[in-house]
Amino acid sequence: MDMGVVSSLVGTVAVGAALATLIVRLIRGIEKQIDTLRDDVRELRQEKAGLRDRVSRIEGLLEGLREAIAGRHAAAD
Repeated sequence: MDMGVVSSLVGTVAVGAALATLIVRLIRGIEKQIDTLRDDVRELRQEKAGLRDRVSRIEGLLEGLREAIAGRHAAAD
């Protein structure tokens, strides 16, 4: 084989290996970011459940106040 062909093949293989390594590293980085996002979403869902409970409690208190106020006005008439 001609030395030019051999060096071209070696260069092509080296570039291919470098690209494969880069792609693998990028995929691993993306997988880590996806795992982090999943954890964040899980936390947000838990916080949402806690907020839902708090809002329900506040709604109940407001409804009780509304009934108490309406009851007092009705009793005053």
